[in-house]
Amino acid sequence: MFPLFNILLAPLVPALWLYTLHRRFIQKKTSESFRAQWGHISPEMRKFGARTEPKIWLHAVSVGETMAAKPIARALKTEIPGVRIALSATTDTGHEIAKSLLGSGDVDCVFYFPLDLAPIQNRVLDALSPNAIGFIETELWPNLLHLARKRGIETFLLNGRVSDNLLKTAPRLGPIWKWMSGNVSGFLMRGEDDAARLVSLGVAPQKITVTGDVKLEAPPVASETLRAKWRDELGLSEEEKVLICGSTHAGEEEIFLEIARQKPEWKIAFAPRHPNRFDEVAGLIEKAGMEVVRRSSHKKWKGSAVFLLDSIGELGDFYALGDAAFVGGSLVQRGGHNLLEPILRGVPVCFGWSVANFGAQSELIQKNRLGRMISDPRVREEIILDWLDTLSFDREKFALQVETALAPNRGAAAAMARLMGEKITTESRRHREIE
Repeated sequence: MFPLFNILLAPLVPALWLYTLHRRFIQKKTSESFRAQWGHISPEMRKFGARTEPKIWLHAVSVGETMAAKPIARALKTEIPGVRIALSATTDTGHEIAKSLLGSGDVDCVFYFPLDLAPIQNRVLDALSPNAIGFIETELWPNLLHLARKRGIETFLLNGRVSDNLLKTAPRLGPIWKWMSGNVSGFLMRGEDDAARLVSLGVAPQKITVTGDVKLEAPPVASETLRAKWRDELGLSEEEKVLICGSTHAGEEEIFLEIARQKPEWKIAFAPRHPNRFDEVAGLIEKAGMEVVRRSSHKKWKGSAVFLLDSIGELGDFYALGDAAFVGGSLVQRGGHNLLEPILRGVPVCFGWSVANFGAQSELIQKNRLGRMISDPRVREEIILDWLDTLSFDREKFALQVETALAPNRGAAAAMARLMGEKITTESRRHREIE
């Protein structure tokens, strides 16, 4: 299947070249990401590969997956003595978060993920020389999986989930899906539903383990300190009520600008999901006849102005400033984003019906009354207004509710690290015996 797949892929290489040029020069992506996509090996990658300790390559796509990699990396360092971890990301925002994990010592090398072309992936594997590769949540790449297996490198899907899209697409791929999934050493899934979906797609049950969702085991943050910091920096009193709309997509900001008109007692903040929309959202606010205060201006947030968080990596802690939050990608068909970030900062959350990618989080929040789903698109504004009107909570009690809700999910990252460690140790021993 490997030769056939690459024969089919070959005619697409010119289109990939044009696509990466478009990303670099039209979408203004970094030159570093462009070079890395085509196999540039940095000195840091070569230095990582030269280490004699056990080495693991973790791959995440964007911010959410990169944040999920953090507890996994920490657990791996606890489970496997001396292990070194390289973390790759696809997007610029994911790469920025990855660099922060490098600074904190959670990982040892950071780079952009290369295109899944065999010569390029071979170059990266030669440079990194990993003992194992862990793909976070949904990322599976056929050539990399095949080449890793040929080299005896263990591969895992970590915090795995099966999206609705994969559930529809995999059967159409037929032998390609069977070949690709067959090259994975272990599927460490976030929940029973995702595990059952994998079985329905033909994956052998013995390769699947339900380890839990690392995004559901995150400990609540000391939000009062963060809240005081942000309010002091922006010049807000404790009495001013703030609604933070995070990870928003096109079509969602307009809804909350209308909410702002109807609820002048609430200050509204936007944090668009993609940095290339910062100027667009600022324009929407001004077009609505409202003043905009941008984070990058470092001005105080006064009066009825709308705040724009036009920065990368600050949204999680920024939620602590709020009294209520909305998580975007859920009132449009995007599948939602991390719903736990606000509640971990002591803030109740509302979200739309499109949360297919975060179903477990949605259920946990609703079951424990930590927020509200906007379930009917026909009356979305009415639901949001009603929620804000009736919202009244004690921050200390809310923090206790969050801790109680998340307690049963502790240990997911540790379980993944333990299984990876066992597999790596077993395979290393087997190879030594063969030699």
